[in-house]
Amino acid sequence: MPTPDVCLTCYGRGETASEHGPVVCPDCFGDGKPPGRGTRLEWRLRELERASRDAGGEHAADVLWLVHELRVAREALVRVLARCDDADDHDAVAREVKFLANAALGLYEPM
Repeated sequence: MPTPDVCLTCYGRGETASEHGPVVCPDCFGDGKPPGRGTRLEWRLRELERASRDAGGEHAADVLWLVHELRVAREALVRVLARCDDADDHDAVAREVKFLANAALGLYEPM
């Protein structure tokens, strides 16, 4: 599902109403556009970590481990993407790997 072009909280205005007048939108931080996929993912990971720590139990450690592993994998893909950016423009393998890494990370809009 594609992300909308405007923040759905402030409708692209960058501010919301409060008891004390207009304030910067808490969801887009005044940008008027929704945060990127990486930002939304990180927010969700932090929420999962918080909920797991608060709940405790036998599965909390598993969720925290999984969140950590996901961050490590994403960091590795960012490094792969950076290496592919440095490769020769005619390197077909580097272009394909760059495309695949970006598809997983969602850092740039595909051309």
